[in-house]
Amino acid sequence: MPAADEVGRLQRGQGAECDLFRTIAEQGHYAGRTVPSDTRQGIYATTPSGILLASVNSRSAREVTSMLERALAAWEVLPRAERRMDPASLTRAPLRARWERLYPEDGLVLRVTSRDLREPSDPAAEPTRPRRRSSWKRHAWNQDYAWFRRLEMMSFVPASRRVGATTTLPESLAERVVRLHLVDNVRGQVRAFSRDEVQRAEVTSRITAIDDGRITLALSGRTRAVHAATPEPPAEEGRRRNPERAERGVETELTGRAIFDTERRRFVAFELVAIGKRWGATRYNGRERDTAAAGIGIAFTLATNDPPVAPAYIWEYGWR
Repeated sequence: MPAADEVGRLQRGQGAECDLFRTIAEQGHYAGRTVPSDTRQGIYATTPSGILLASVNSRSAREVTSMLERALAAWEVLPRAERRMDPASLTRAPLRARWERLYPEDGLVLRVTSRDLREPSDPAAEPTRPRRRSSWKRHAWNQDYAWFRRLEMMSFVPASRRVGATTTLPESLAERVVRLHLVDNVRGQVRAFSRDEVQRAEVTSRITAIDDGRITLALSGRTRAVHAATPEPPAEEGRRRNPERAERGVETELTGRAIFDTERRRFVAFELVAIGKRWGATRYNGRERDTAAAGIGIAFTLATNDPPVAPAYIWEYGWR
């Protein structure tokens, strides 16, 4: 049975599923690791009883296949009695509530996809050193989700239902989009921007057509968020420079189109693209040697039939 989950909560949270995951992870490729980080990312093959069969943390299909083959061999020789979890253990530690319980069924859920945008004439597109032909960084992309509750969703639709009517997304909502979703996570994990780092958060919606109960909207806007540089302390011998002490930021222009169905009271189409530049790096977003300003694209589209995966920074939404 394949399953995927957000590792941060599992490795630090409380509850039966978090306890089980840590039991499994401590038998695997990061067993006993506490320095330099507490990450337990990877792919684990395990029994329901919590016995690890094999694990790996790799993007290589060959290495993952090898791991699964080792896991299957270990499963075949494992006594049947050790394969299953003791049912009594399920009642001793109930599962804790998950963020997914806040999924906005009557609101708007968008898939957020980010990738680098580089023109052939862009100096940043030309490697300064030999690259491996299969370097994943050249084709990297990432995915997240943006959630809007019903009243937040309606903020995109002008109250005056006539062609030419406009509305601006409330400051707090536009700021949330900039802080948590217009970030450089193309290659990996990145810190969200703080409220005081948002310098511009403008999102405007204009009605361009009304036809048979469907309102067509033109979306536009401009954004800018900057994390200011902080002084670097005296370097210690052998210590890596912290990239987060340098300035980093994302600046974009927004353009898009959406269709709101007044009868169904939901969006039936939503396409918003943020095109701009990013610069700087964080400790885990894979930009250590790529901090110069370069193109980035972030697309927001309807998450049709997607599983209810919580946004990466859901705790910053302030929802309860």
